[in-house]
Amino acid sequence: MRAADRPRADRDPSATAGRPRWQLSRPAAFWLITYAFAVTMLGTTLPTPLYVIYQAQFHFSTSVVTLIFATYAAGVLAALLLAGRASAQVGRRPVLAVAIGLSIVSAITFILAPDVGWLFVGRVLSGLSAGLMTGTATAALTETARRGAGRRASLVSTTANMGGLGLGPLVAGLFAQYAPEPTVLPFVAQLGLVAVAGLGLLAVPETVGERSRLSLRFRGLGIPRAGRAEFLAAGFAGFAAFSLLGLFSALAPTFLGSVLHDSSHAVAGAVVFLAFAVGACTQLAGSRLPSRPVILAGLAVFLAALALIVAGLSAASMPLFLAGTVVSGVAVGLVFMGSLAVANRLAPAQTRGQVISTYFVFAYLGLTVPVIAVGFASQAFGDFRATLGCAIALAAVALASAAVIRRSKA
Repeated sequence: MRAADRPRADRDPSATAGRPRWQLSRPAAFWLITYAFAVTMLGTTLPTPLYVIYQAQFHFSTSVVTLIFATYAAGVLAALLLAGRASAQVGRRPVLAVAIGLSIVSAITFILAPDVGWLFVGRVLSGLSAGLMTGTATAALTETARRGAGRRASLVSTTANMGGLGLGPLVAGLFAQYAPEPTVLPFVAQLGLVAVAGLGLLAVPETVGERSRLSLRFRGLGIPRAGRAEFLAAGFAGFAAFSLLGLFSALAPTFLGSVLHDSSHAVAGAVVFLAFAVGACTQLAGSRLPSRPVILAGLAVFLAALALIVAGLSAASMPLFLAGTVVSGVAVGLVFMGSLAVANRLAPAQTRGQVISTYFVFAYLGLTVPVIAVGFASQAFGDFRATLGCAIALAAVALASAAVIRRSKA
């Protein structure tokens, strides 16, 4: 049978639309979007091991570091809440292009930053980029994946997201430790990586057929009536998981230097990378497991991770701290995967996007609030006491979430 005579269901949608020769096939577009997703997320965590260098240059405190970090989460939340439906309205490619453009402007802002105020600007731009990229790239990967490969698209999306987030500190730490211009060269490298993604995007076919006018407005939070308590428990579990990631990303370099007496930028970047990498691998390994046992197991491991981190800081022991890092990665991977699956299961079809966005509001608040609290508490009570207080609060959140989820009907 000739290609023109094949049934519509058996043909590549891009072909049916008369795809120009310069446009990529769906498999090639799938991997280019994956690359764009990963390098954009890499850029959002590049500053992590560099904050101690900025502190020495611009003379600001640890509490300011946490505020700079928190502006990233504010940018992500703004993008999620105001532009969550943008790519469904105007198309995936335009929103991906805006996300890449914001990533480029953020990198340039960091390169040229003359004072601490510009670091806030760079982080807001980075957060907006991540917020637009996360939802849009995830949808685009689902739509460009081969028919029946939805689970594969989800796994690739997860890996690109967490893998990119983990590679950022590793790359920046290595540059800062072994190359000149530690606050410039990492961002120059990222500009090159993102520029390739932007050029490649020109050849990616659009997957949204019917488009409408862009509408940026807050549509309210969505909490499902059926299973409300379980949804809130899943949301707070996500809050706890992202809190742990936030603490590692924002404060690990400072803690390594002041508590564990290791000032290596490469080690700081590698520690943060380790947590993200273990989390990504855990999600890949447990992707076929039921959500309820996964989240309960993750919350139990989460408590062990908190204990190991506190013990490592108390004893100023690098082996204990590294063990806590690995266990934290496992915990975050399980809790994030399980709690998001619970939220997705409870979301009504007609409001699924709104409900999932609400889940991520919980998560990114977790990325912000505890980090700010620890940053300011460290100034008053010291790093260890601030971390201990945060660990106790997060343990209480984890136990309460586990109790509610355990009581909920399957």
